[in-house]
Amino acid sequence: MRFRPSIFIPVAVLVLGACGGGGDSSGSSSTPTSPTTPTTPTTPTTPSNPTATNQVEVDNDIFSPSNITVPVNTAVHWTWSTDATLHNVTFQDGTASGDKTAGGTFDKTFPTAGTFSYRCTIHVGMTGSVVVTQ
Repeated sequence: MRFRPSIFIPVAVLVLGACGGGGDSSGSSSTPTSPTTPTTPTTPTTPSNPTATNQVEVDNDIFSPSNITVPVNTAVHWTWSTDATLHNVTFQDGTASGDKTAGGTFDKTFPTAGTFSYRCTIHVGMTGSVVVTQ
């Protein structure tokens, strides 16, 4: 069989042309787009600003309000809601309410200024804080 250049050359040109580059393979057009308008930043909501109260409700998987503010020498009162399952209020210094259910209560007085974090040791993520001001 004899090699015929008249058939080979057009086929080679087609193959090489198909593999050729040039152009954007991403499929996007070359028309520039307008920049987007930046969004206005929002104020973070976590942790929330402390609520001025000395009453906290212990409900299922939440303290409400979870972050409060009180003046020095104020007693804070935690009350377990009527349908609350087993929870506790435990501070980093070791002060704790003990495990309680619906109708339980716990009081703690804060004689010094500062931020005092607490949590339920039974339920991960159930946290709160008391901000004590002068």
